[in-house]
Amino acid sequence: MSSMSFTSRLRLLLILFITPALFISCDTSSSNDDLPENDFLVSDNLKRTITQQQLETFWFFAGVPEAEEFITYDVDVHTVVYNTRDLDGNPIQASGAILVPQGIENPGLLSVQHATIFSNDEAPSVDIGISVTARKAIFASAGYITFLPDYLGYGVTEELLHPYQVESSLAETSKDMILAGLEFIQNRNLTSTEQPVNLIGYSEGAYASLALARLIEESAPVVDIGLLSMGAPIFDISATMDDIIQNPEVTRECVPCYAYFLYTYHQLYDFSRPLSDYFQSPYDQVIADGLFNGEQTSQEVSSSLPESVSDLFTAAFIQRYNDGEETELEQAVAENDLFYIPGARVLLVHGDSDTVAPLFNSSDFEQRALDAGKTNYTFIVEEGANHTEGFIPWGFETLDALGVRSSVLANR
Repeated sequence: MSSMSFTSRLRLLLILFITPALFISCDTSSSNDDLPENDFLVSDNLKRTITQQQLETFWFFAGVPEAEEFITYDVDVHTVVYNTRDLDGNPIQASGAILVPQGIENPGLLSVQHATIFSNDEAPSVDIGISVTARKAIFASAGYITFLPDYLGYGVTEELLHPYQVESSLAETSKDMILAGLEFIQNRNLTSTEQPVNLIGYSEGAYASLALARLIEESAPVVDIGLLSMGAPIFDISATMDDIIQNPEVTRECVPCYAYFLYTYHQLYDFSRPLSDYFQSPYDQVIADGLFNGEQTSQEVSSSLPESVSDLFTAAFIQRYNDGEETELEQAVAENDLFYIPGARVLLVHGDSDTVAPLFNSSDFEQRALDAGKTNYTFIVEEGANHTEGFIPWGFETLDALGVRSSVLANR
């Protein structure tokens, strides 16, 4: 299976500039002010339609032409605003996108929790350039009404700091997005809302998907979960932090991810130490000046930070952490470690060369599942795949597990 190489990404950017109508958002209808009274759905707007040809072009220039096998329907993109709660439990409105395949009877239901993004433009509801919506539309084109929560910190809540790898917020906003999506479906009589909802996600989205499954299964269940598919997760945040900080010279794929994580926890948990106690100069000031405010692209964020952990974190911080003197951080991280074993059927895919989310996150999950007597799971290790390269195999394995490949081939 092909991965998205640097050259492929450049070709993809080229096609986006040549034909910007493919993936640059434009409103095609006004917001619906005549919605029935809903508990969660506040408003929705048909933003654009992505055709099969556009999706095939997108994935061809991304270096993944075999994705064509799953592209079957044009996809309508609706942006939505819905009711949820903030980190303190107060009512707040958040946003997301709902992707609806055209011309299919009884489509399935899918909730995709997205991976790490730095730019608000990538958020599902904002949908500019190579956005989450552009990348995840393949699932809708395969025959699934797809819910895409922005999470807090993006879309209509862009003024907030995104609660990166914070279990409670990711779970709550994703659950309420599903409930808003079900109201959206009922308002239009699109398909049965009694069918299971499949939960899928990669990287941060994998963590969010397990957090969401836990919230659904441990509370009064609001939906039945079908497949729970997770790729390259970080479930054991404490052990992952240990691995990063105890091995600062190891080459990592996403040093900005670790800076984003530590900054988020520093702000949300109100650590007593200043940023300069964690980040070397000038990066402490660059971060304080708004590096993670959603206005910078991934490339801009990456170019503003060093390539190695040892150049990002101060030697004093690394020493304090290794000596067990970072109590605030350790407690906050431990609060969000996620060791839950769900009842739902699980697909877990992880590359064995992943330096962002170490493989032990998935292998330890498998051991906990075995210890709990869980049998309805599949764990696939992608040999030689790093974090970036593992996304495509995970996506194809997910579509296979949903039965899409066999149904597509049967209809051709």
